[in-house]
Amino acid sequence: MTKPKYDVAISFLSADEPIAAALHNALSNGLEVFFYPRSQEVLAGKDGLEAMRAPFLLEESRIVVVLYRDPWGETPWTGVEALAIKDRCLKDRFQSLIFMTLDKTSALPTWLPLTHVRFNYADYGPEQAVGVIKARVQETGGIIAVPTAARRAELSRIETEYVLERSRLQSPFGREMVNPAIQELFTKIREISTEINATRPAPIQFASDVLQCHLRDRVSLTVRATQLAETKLVVRQYSKRIAMGPEILHYVPNEGPQLVNETTFLPEMTRAREIGWSEEGQPSKFLSSSALANLIVNQFTDLTARRERGEF
Repeated sequence: MTKPKYDVAISFLSADEPIAAALHNALSNGLEVFFYPRSQEVLAGKDGLEAMRAPFLLEESRIVVVLYRDPWGETPWTGVEALAIKDRCLKDRFQSLIFMTLDKTSALPTWLPLTHVRFNYADYGPEQAVGVIKARVQETGGIIAVPTAARRAELSRIETEYVLERSRLQSPFGREMVNPAIQELFTKIREISTEINATRPAPIQFASDVLQCHLRDRVSLTVRATQLAETKLVVRQYSKRIAMGPEILHYVPNEGPQLVNETTFLPEMTRAREIGWSEEGQPSKFLSSSALANLIVNQFTDLTARRERGEF
């Protein structure tokens, strides 16, 4: 059998890129690893679907690692990868698949045999995960090489470039990079709200400008971008309606809107250079603008339901 191009190919959702990146960094000292954000040059100029499928075929990689949680296998890219992985598993009876579950609530794919060993990443962590992968590579004939000085230097250069670009994003100099993501977020919030209004008796009111948007019915939720030392998104939930734009609302003294909750999100960048968001204090959980828009609208509908139940 011809030596595979890769020792390991990692398939993951974009939200789980920090975990995949940690595995890639640890495994690359001695193994050839296919990890999409670091392998964009491999895909340049090729047909996208075929280029994403190929590394997961039996002929291209010794081991496939799936970082699994819903909706892996249902998004456009992981769907392509899942088909390739199923093809290889039919040939080698799942011997080269390491299936790492990232949570305990996602239903496993129906094509995965109940007898197949699954590795619960949350219970064992990255160090044991790396050990399991290296052992499986060696079992399939792979050799863990001592990385050359040139290889170490290249990995260091790639990591340094990413760290510098990410730090720039989170500074005043990164505003031109963040502003399109803010507008994408506001546009997606409006689209989701419009979709909901088609089946909702009392429509959600929406207003926005360059740096903020506002959802309202009997309650209000605002998303405001502040751009001082760094860009932040502050999401505030209110127990009653607050004014939109120049309008003036009157309330009985001491019975006006109360702040129910406040959450802050910071700009974040994946190694694939996708710009999105992470909740302050949780930098490892990446949210695209689309995913954050869904989260914010869900917060608003939950706020409305709490108001209807008389919780405030």
